[in-house]
Amino acid sequence: MSIKQIQAMVRHGLYYLTEHADDEAITDGFDIYDIEHAILTGKMRRTWPKEGKYEIVGLALDKRPLGVVCRITNMRKVRIITVYEDHPKE
Repeated sequence: MSIKQIQAMVRHGLYYLTEHADDEAITDGFDIYDIEHAILTGKMRRTWPKEGKYEIVGLALDKRPLGVVCRITNMRKVRIITVYEDHPKE
């Protein structure tokens, strides 16, 4: 799965947040628009092929770095597992 394919799914509304991702977003002060923006303008940083997971990093609407870990479901939707303010290592 490429970043372009994931972005297309999100652009068409084919995604959802897990309860954990929703809780983490609220804790870090992000909303659904921040998450969408980060995915649609971000890049894939790493993948876990055995687990079928992807890490996407981008910017929230307020320009804070935002990380998203997701996977693609059998129903061809993006399941957002967790969301966090990304603090890249120096």
